[in-house]
Amino acid sequence: MLIGSLNNPANDLVKEIKWVSKNFDFLDLTLELPKAHPDTMKISEVRKLIDKKNLPVVGHTAWYLPVGSPFKELRLYALSELEKCADVFQSLGAEKFNVHFDNSVSLLKERYVIGFNIWTLKKLISIGRKYKLEVMAENTPGLFSNPVVLQQVFRKVPRLLLHLDIAHANIPENRTPEILRRLSKRLTHVHISGNHGKYDEHLTIGKGNINWNLMLGAVKKTGYDGTISLEVFTSTKDRLNDKPKLRKIWDSLK
Repeated sequence: MLIGSLNNPANDLVKEIKWVSKNFDFLDLTLELPKAHPDTMKISEVRKLIDKKNLPVVGHTAWYLPVGSPFKELRLYALSELEKCADVFQSLGAEKFNVHFDNSVSLLKERYVIGFNIWTLKKLISIGRKYKLEVMAENTPGLFSNPVVLQQVFRKVPRLLLHLDIAHANIPENRTPEILRRLSKRLTHVHISGNHGKYDEHLTIGKGNINWNLMLGAVKKTGYDGTISLEVFTSTKDRLNDKPKLRKIWDSLK
């Protein structure tokens, strides 16, 4: 199992990469404004640094892209942004990148929201194939952490992989075991952070109400032994302190 960290897109990207390479096994590279967007980042400089550090990269994109918008024009815009990201991820040696399910227009009937997301995901799979990248969808709080809904989507998009965010699955109650029961064969990446089941707090391991032995145990029972990112935003010190915590829990699980 490899433990990684996201960069903070509000900070200088080169400095973030150096810090992650010093302290973690891989970089969960999020391409977002203001300082880590494909249009503004110095890609050649970043590529040289990542090559020099021999740092594996997992691709991460902005959570707020309108992939589930009822407006086709906005979904197409989201796809254009995601393709920019795919181009960067390919140049940096990544093998996969994520997209977040979108339920921002929650007043719509669920079947429409699900359908709009599926429409975008099918087109994104084609973009991924173009750049030789696998596409993974990250569950988001609420509708798209419902195991039945997720299974429906993944059946409609056969090449789609699962990026499991255990914290998102905890809102309002943790559905990680049931998600994995239905979709363990699609699992390719994991995010962890703590919360109390009300909103996405990005707390340290042990803060909040998530039973990490149970949830990480459910992950490990699938045979998964890949990338896990600490998405802890309280402080860099907390994120560093959580690395040995995660390793200790993982190694203790059967």
